[in-house]
Amino acid sequence: MDSDLLRSFVAFAECGSFNRAADRIGRTPSAFSMQMKRLEDLVGNKLFEREGRNVLLTSDGITFVGYARRILSLQDEAIGILRSKDIARPIRIGCPDDYMQNILPIVLRAIKERHPDIEFFISVNPTILLQRMLDQGELDLAVISRSEKGEEGYFLRREPGVWVSSPIHKQHLSNPISLVLPASDCKFYAWAIDSISKADRPFTLFATSRQAASLLHLVRDGLGVAALAKASVTDEFLILDHGDGFAPLPAVGVALMLSDASHPLVDRQLAAHIQNYVSTNIIDDA
Repeated sequence: MDSDLLRSFVAFAECGSFNRAADRIGRTPSAFSMQMKRLEDLVGNKLFEREGRNVLLTSDGITFVGYARRILSLQDEAIGILRSKDIARPIRIGCPDDYMQNILPIVLRAIKERHPDIEFFISVNPTILLQRMLDQGELDLAVISRSEKGEEGYFLRREPGVWVSSPIHKQHLSNPISLVLPASDCKFYAWAIDSISKADRPFTLFATSRQAASLLHLVRDGLGVAALAKASVTDEFLILDHGDGFAPLPAVGVALMLSDASHPLVDRQLAAHIQNYVSTNIIDDA
C-alpha cells in the first residue's frame, strides 16, 4: 500500500481536520479528499463519517489508524537505519503552560530514558499556536489539549478542569464573583462562563491570560476565581466543588503530537514509549 496514503490518513487522525491535515502534508483539501477516497476504495471499508460539519473516523477507521502507524513506524525505522542523520541538535518540544509542572517533566524523562544524551529546546505556548508551529516544522513534538474524545495525536491522559480560589482570601464567597480566566480561545473560558451563567451567579470578568501561572498569581492575591486544568494547580490553592456552589467543569484530553519533519530521534516508536511511560508514572485521579 502507498505509504503516502497512510501518512495522509495518520495526518488526519492527528490533526482531526481534512483542511489542517492537507496543509500539513502540502496538498490542497480537494487533493487530500481524493487521497482518502482512494484509501477507502483500497481497504474496502468506510473510514470516515460526517457528524454535522465535522469529519470523524468510523470504528473501522480508528482500528486502521493503529495498523497504519505500525506500518509507518517500521518504515521510518528502516529508513533511519539506512541513512545517516544529524542528531546533534536539541529536540524542539512545545507545551502549554498548564502542563509544565506535572506532565512535561515526565514526558522529558521518558525521552531521556531512550536518549540519555539528548538536549531540549522548550517552547511554552497555547495549544492553538503549538499546532501551527508543528504544521510549519518549528517544533518536533508537542503536548497539546484536545477534546476528551478526540483522536488527534497520542493520548496521554484525561485532565479535569477545576475552579480555583485562595484559602486565605476566599474570593469565591464574593458577590459578584470576580473571574480570572484563560484566553477566549481556550475551552476552559467558554466552559467557565457557561457554568457560572447556568448557576445564575453574578460575576465580573477581571482578567484573561494565556499563562496559567499568571492566573494563579491573581488567584493567590485574592483578585479572582480561576478555571484551569487541574495539572496546573498546586496544594496552596483551594479547589472548589458543589459544596462551594461551583459545578464541576468538563475535562480535556492531553495528547502528544509529532511533526512530519521532526528530529531524527522523534518517531512513532518514541511516541508510543512516551505514551506508556506517562500512563505508568502519572496516577490519574480524575
